[in-house]
Amino acid sequence: MKIMVAKMYYIDGLSQEQIAKRIHLSRPSVSRLLQSCIKEGIVQIRIDDVSSLGKELGKKIVDTFGIKKAIVVSSSHSVDADKEKVGQAAAEYVESLLFPKVQIGIAWGTTIHSVIKNIKPNGLVKADVIQLLGGVGNKTNDTDANMMALSLAKALGGDSYLLQAPFMVQSKVLRDLLMEEPHIKSHFNKMKSVDLAIVGLGSTKPELSAQFRSGHINIEDSEKIISEGAVGDICGSYIDINGLQCHTSLNEKMIAISLDSLKRIPNVIGVVAGEQKADIIVGALRGRYIDVLITDESAAQSVLEYNR
Repeated sequence: MKIMVAKMYYIDGLSQEQIAKRIHLSRPSVSRLLQSCIKEGIVQIRIDDVSSLGKELGKKIVDTFGIKKAIVVSSSHSVDADKEKVGQAAAEYVESLLFPKVQIGIAWGTTIHSVIKNIKPNGLVKADVIQLLGGVGNKTNDTDANMMALSLAKALGGDSYLLQAPFMVQSKVLRDLLMEEPHIKSHFNKMKSVDLAIVGLGSTKPELSAQFRSGHINIEDSEKIISEGAVGDICGSYIDINGLQCHTSLNEKMIAISLDSLKRIPNVIGVVAGEQKADIIVGALRGRYIDVLITDESAAQSVLEYNR
């Protein structure tokens, strides 16, 4: 009954009064049925936040950089609000790609946290989630990689594969030793089965850097990275404006998927908000590390201007 009423109202365009006459119920009863459809998830209402400007900017980015798709949402009054909008759009896009037993790789960051919290539960998919880089000691929304992987796997009815190692260690020697541990080796082999990955684009600017907030780098590290030509990082690996990897000493201490391995994933979705990140977005697009970009209008406009 509820599905029939929902179809008559939302698809056929009948009024509640017309539906009431057809199925021999009162109009208030029809109204209650429709409200119940929304509460139970039979009817899901989404607001398309992509304007004509966003569609135009998305097309220009696709044409300019040759990626598969660019989704550009309207910009808001703050970067936090933009991250939420980008997260909502990315969640909807990821949901459209899901299929049974899909293998999803995730990094960490505030925008990815927004994506995960906006994913609607779907236990039928049975999607496995594989962590692409190590976690950190302090538990914050944008750096608790383990918790994000667990949350996404729970929503999608699958298993979570956690990288039980820190994102950054004290030395290259220690990093190399840990990479030989059987469970870590096994996890990196599991990364090879990833069908789609959701990654953020990190900035070298301390005020925008998750690595800085988590305590992995300090001001001196940031200044040194910038002086070496880095504009930001993808899954911990720093790149320059042309997408070339910057071989900093920090990279040698990180436990994370390599850029080469990232490129082998069939569909990499980059989620990022804010015009302040135009340089790392350009670097990621020029380096062809991402197949899909989901961002906001201000960032998209800055990317096209920066590229010119």
